Amino acid sequence: MEYSVENDDPERNAEGATRAPYCEPGYIQKYLMGIVPVLLGGADEAVDSAALSEAIASAEGLGACQTFGTDSSVSALYVSRDIGSDGTQVKFEVSFELAWKPTYAGSVAVIKRVPVIDTHEPVARQVQAMNLPGPASVSGNNEAFTAASAADADTEHVGGSSSVNPYEALHAFMRFAVSPYFNAYVSAKEKAEQQHDGPGGHRDDKDAQQGVPMAKKKLAELELSLLHLQQNVDIPETVLNIHPDIARTVADCRQRQQRATVDAVDPELLLDSGFLNQLQGDVNGWIKEIQKVAKLDREPASGTTSQEINFWVSMERALERIEEQLQSDEIVLTMDVLKAAKRFHATVSFRTDTGLKEAAERVTRYNVLMKDFPVNELLAATDIGRISFSIEQIFAHINKKLKLTAYPVRRALPLVEAISRDFNGQLIKVLSHVRLMHMDYADFDRLFRDTQGA
Repeated sequence: MEYSVENDDPERNAEGATRAPYCEPGYIQKYLMGIVPVLLGGADEAVDSAALSEAIASAEGLGACQTFGTDSSVSALYVSRDIGSDGTQVKFEVSFELAWKPTYAGSVAVIKRVPVIDTHEPVARQVQAMNLPGPASVSGNNEAFTAASAADADTEHVGGSSSVNPYEALHAFMRFAVSPYFNAYVSAKEKAEQQHDGPGGHRDDKDAQQGVPMAKKKLAELELSLLHLQQNVDIPETVLNIHPDIARTVADCRQRQQRATVDAVDPELLLDSGFLNQLQGDVNGWIKEIQKVAKLDREPASGTTSQEINFWVSMERALERIEEQLQSDEIVLTMDVLKAAKRFHATVSFRTDTGLKEAAERVTRYNVLMKDFPVNELLAATDIGRISFSIEQIFAHINKKLKLTAYPVRRALPLVEAISRDFNGQLIKVLSHVRLMHMDYADFDRLFRDTQGA
């Protein structure tokens, strides 16, 4: 499909009078037809091109392209590729808002660098584009699509083996694009200023001296936060099943602003062995569900320091949520009904069988060490001095907290090994940006001493 593009001056009419800036939508449409198939295209190029052409030629697509090019308040345009409900029906959507759907294979974000697109300049010089993977981006077949659809657009379920992890994609953007781009510009600017000022020059630029290091630190912290989101060990979300009659009774009592007791339960149900057996089965199911969390553990010798810390902090939150459920009116009433029916074997050993108490005690002891663990200072360090300072902080924290907690030595030693791996990785990351052979000897000697000191 050909898109018409006017050749007259968009800012002047036939009489030469100025008028409001206007961008012919054909300029934007032609640009989208050039880049979107490359960034989002599937196996069948013809099908994708036809679907994209139909989307941007529609009334909605035409209006979106025109508004994007002309309206200075609109800074971004999103083109999303949808693989359809059966994984084969490809269609594209053009909008000003980014959405997350299980059928999205990905989106292209086109961001304006100017208020209004100039029709006399190539569109590529006035915008920047980036592709954003969607939950169905790795689905080359219906099986992978089904896995993505099962996620039901919930980000907690997205990121499995057959679906894209948005945190991983964002971390990759930060680590391999945004941060290197920022560092390259800052380094080139500093080098140019040094050459301009001469060897004895003095820079009196407080923004450069304070703002740039702070920006580097913030970028490193963001990269670290995205990495943590990837490394978090998923603790199963425990939801205890409640019998409908129990739930209904509690709801009625709340409406009447009364306490839910056994007397509020229908007397006929209390004599119904089928009802009591169902309650007993529910309790046995609770025990199994709670045990799945209470018995969780991880091998400290594997992974990073952050993974060990995040695991125990997440475990504490998971156990607290379970305890909140056990204190709920529905759970308490269920146990009271079984006690009233003399089903003691289902209630007496409930707490012992779940292992919840022992797990909570262990997690509390371990988190004396894990909480406020200053590993983020190490992982976000941008120079040797910060690395050295962060290592001192970490071992001061360990020496102090190990006197207060029963964190096992068999776990402490692998934890220190993980810290050493993180230290080594961060040291290499910082030094990889240094061009040793181009440094003055004095700078090299200072860097060498700082590294040895760390």
